[in-house]
Amino acid sequence: MILSRSLQFCRTGFRGLSTSHPKSISLQVLVSQSNDLVANVALEEWMKRCSTHRTNNLLLLLSSNTIVHNNCKSIHAFFSGEDERGKTLSTDQLAQQANLVFSALPKDTALVELPMVRVAAEENGKGNNLLISLPLDSHVDDDVLKTTLQCIANSFVQKCRGGDGGYSLSRISLVRPDGGWFPGIQEIQRDVQLSLKEIEAIKLDKANGKPKTNG
Repeated sequence: MILSRSLQFCRTGFRGLSTSHPKSISLQVLVSQSNDLVANVALEEWMKRCSTHRTNNLLLLLSSNTIVHNNCKSIHAFFSGEDERGKTLSTDQLAQQANLVFSALPKDTALVELPMVRVAAEENGKGNNLLISLPLDSHVDDDVLKTTLQCIANSFVQKCRGGDGGYSLSRISLVRPDGGWFPGIQEIQRDVQLSLKEIEAIKLDKANGKPKTNG
C-alpha cells in the first residue's frame, strides 16, 4: 500500500469531530516525514498533550537518529485509543497493539537492543497510551526505515479491513512536525532541544570523568 499525504485531513482532523450518532471507532495512522530527532520527539509530546484534538484511535509512526542508544537509529510507534464501547483499553488490549507492531517488522530488522514498551496515562487522565521504541543499527539505510514504517502501517490497515477489533480506517497521512500542521509545537521543540543539550553535557562529563554538580 502506498502512503498518501493528506494535509487537509490532518489540519481538520485535529480540530475534533462531533456527532450525535453512535460512536464509530476509526483509526488515524500518521507517519512523520522528518527524521530529525528534536522534531519527532516534539511531535510525540504534542500528541500526548493534545489528546483533545485527536479523534478516536491514533497510531503515530516516526524514525530518527537518537543520542540515547549510542547514536543508533530508532523507530517509535505511539498508540492511543479506546475500544468500540468508548472504554479505556486494557493492558491486554494494548499488548495486542504492540504485538501487531512486532509482527509487522521485516525478518531482517537489525535491532541492536530489545524493544522498549511502555504504557502511560494520558495527559488528561483519561485512558492510556502505548509507546514502543525499536533501537536499530546506525548503518540501517533510510529507505529501509521507510519500508519498515510502511510495513507497520500496513499491518494496522489490514486489521481495519479485516474488521478485527472493530476499527474502520480513517486515513493514512504523511505529516510534517512543524507549526503549520501542529500549532504550538515550536515551543515543545525548544524544550526538547534544551533537554537534549543537557543529556549531551552529562554524557560528556561522564566521558571526561567529571562528577555531576547541582546548580
